[in-house]
Amino acid sequence: MNEYTNFAVMSYSFHGLKNIGAMDIFGYLESVRYRYGLMTADIWNGMLDSTDGDYIEKVKNAVEERGLEVVNFCCDRAHVWDNDLKTREENEQRAWEYIKIAEKLGAKTIRIDVGVREDSASEEQIDYVSKKYKEYCRAAAEFGAKLGPENHWGASWDPELIETLFERVDEPNFGLLLHLGNWFGSDGEKDACDRRFASRAMHIHMNYEHCEEADRVLPPLKEAGYCGCWSVESHKSTNEYNNVAFQLAQARRVLAPLNYDGSWKKAPPSVLPDT
Repeated sequence: MNEYTNFAVMSYSFHGLKNIGAMDIFGYLESVRYRYGLMTADIWNGMLDSTDGDYIEKVKNAVEERGLEVVNFCCDRAHVWDNDLKTREENEQRAWEYIKIAEKLGAKTIRIDVGVREDSASEEQIDYVSKKYKEYCRAAAEFGAKLGPENHWGASWDPELIETLFERVDEPNFGLLLHLGNWFGSDGEKDACDRRFASRAMHIHMNYEHCEEADRVLPPLKEAGYCGCWSVESHKSTNEYNNVAFQLAQARRVLAPLNYDGSWKKAPPSVLPDT
């Protein structure tokens, strides 16, 4: 990876603009390429207006026209578990549809949520979710993509559940979309969980608050073994262009000098502390 493929902006960052009709997927692709100078796209499926084949073909063409790489495809309304059986079955149909779309777009990673809304998961839920992730991972492996959950909501905030899923799914392309700080516990415990899963994270999302604390938060994640793309995500729904610019600048300011060959401690003396 290089400076241009190591950073991304999650398209949910512009959900406020989308909600008022001022942003669509094509505007997002134009923005990341030419406003922010990136070569990556981190696509939230809520930014897509349709799953129709012709529409997805237009999105694919727009991605390719700008020379972008889809580093992540986030799939809402496809979570694996739902307490309602009918919803669960509908979600599975959507999950398979989105996996096909991910293949069409050349996505490198795919996020499908666990879906357990309670704080902890039962053995029945874990067994079901693990088996589905195994099926999904094997399909994604056919086109070289990684797939897994995000520590996003509900039981996925429990690090022990995520650990159990890694053990049960046991597929080489199963990974975690690490959403910084989204864990049960104190701030210190949340930081420890971020570091715990850094080396197994397939992708990362950094919110505004973590970007504010980039000097404290980001180097330890690199040291803990994270080697994927660093993607910023704004949740504020206002002033989105500027908030994203700030978050991206913070990530680049801290990470770019730290040398992406894995030896970030060999940074120039001007960016090392106490020199």
